[in-house]
Amino acid sequence: MTHPQSFTLASLGCPKNRVDSERILAAMTSAGFAHTNDPRQANVVIVNSCAFIEPAAQESIDTVLDYREENPDSVIVVAGCLPLRYGEDLKAALTEADLFIVPEQIDRLPDMLSVVLSKSERSPANEVGVRAAKPGARILTTPGYGYLRIAEGCGRNCRYCTIPSIRGRLHSTDPDRLVREAEELVSQGLKELILVAQDLTAYGMDRAEKNALTRLVDQLGGIEGIHWLRLMYLHPDGIPRDLPRLINESTRVLPYLDIPIQHISAKVLRAMGRPWKGDRIRRLIDRLRNDINGLVLRTTLMVGYPTEGEKEFQELREFLEAYEIERVGIFTYSPEEGTPAYDLGDPVPQEIKLDRADQLAEIHAGLTRRRNRQRIGSTESCIVEGVAAETDLLLQGRTWDQAPEIDGALYITSGNSVPGEIRRVVITGSHGPDLFGELVESEGSGLVS
Repeated sequence: MTHPQSFTLASLGCPKNRVDSERILAAMTSAGFAHTNDPRQANVVIVNSCAFIEPAAQESIDTVLDYREENPDSVIVVAGCLPLRYGEDLKAALTEADLFIVPEQIDRLPDMLSVVLSKSERSPANEVGVRAAKPGARILTTPGYGYLRIAEGCGRNCRYCTIPSIRGRLHSTDPDRLVREAEELVSQGLKELILVAQDLTAYGMDRAEKNALTRLVDQLGGIEGIHWLRLMYLHPDGIPRDLPRLINESTRVLPYLDIPIQHISAKVLRAMGRPWKGDRIRRLIDRLRNDINGLVLRTTLMVGYPTEGEKEFQELREFLEAYEIERVGIFTYSPEEGTPAYDLGDPVPQEIKLDRADQLAEIHAGLTRRRNRQRIGSTESCIVEGVAAETDLLLQGRTWDQAPEIDGALYITSGNSVPGEIRRVVITGSHGPDLFGELVESEGSGLVS
């Protein structure tokens, strides 16, 4: 038996990309390729790229160039959004790469690679016995939690967004297939399932199905082994009326909703191609606060859109101060060629965009500090992720209202656990968006005592 080829994988971009990276891992290892975290030891380097905005595309290209410089003898594969967005033009421009694949080709990647490797003078000629992975198979790469992508593409018409041109129009995944995928992730140790898509609320619309999202959430919430079920990326114009009841009645669906609103000014929203009545967004938030027990909201805001003047920004600032949304991501507008908004130009100077973003971040940071101080002394539920990145003297995890990578972290100063466990923790302190706490002896998945 020949020694297997080795590969390393760089996953860039959003959680939806991570799902594809986990599919790549499954396809490659099933085919006999050996995974390594050291690019210098890899015959094959795979970059699962992001190209949602120009800076992300440039980061992906720079990553490929860095790998080529670091390991001139490797075969480099570029997967993901770069090939989807730029197609044949990318092959001509990025000659440092040897193979380009789109997500639909992931299951065929080992076969495609075996052809490239057999022709490559930079790689050993040893053979790989290609064995096909089960279609759609994944290897979970996150401790105790994982993402379930329930749809691909998007049917909305936001004028600044490249997703429809990159990932295509909405295509919902069959619910039975999603249930099987979730069950497989549970068998790998998953306890928190995070639903993602470009827009969860559109799930099933391409199939003309009514109440498809709530029925799917209800199905997934019944899978034994799932303790937490989190919903990310809900368009404000499509929140199911029955969702609050489902959350209140479930012991697993978290009262955490990620609803990107982007702005509050009717003028800006209309120019964005978003639901443009700001009062409608205010009424939605008021209704959800009233209808869902202990609701925690997350949103994203964009500053510097071409139609945003000082008046529109001040309206956004006042909204953020008044509505005290618990989790907020703030972005500056980036004009993307090929989108309708590109024709509006980029009239807001970058320094003004950054200043506006800083103002919103300061407002939100003050709210976060007050909220976290009020939690000191409470006992809450957390998921343990492992040793802290900053020091091996602490464990790191997240409380139930902290989504991975974007909502801060919980640093555990006392108690022992293993990655993936859901435990009870007493909050003892805070710093910025981060919390500190001590594990209590009894385990549990209840949210707050």
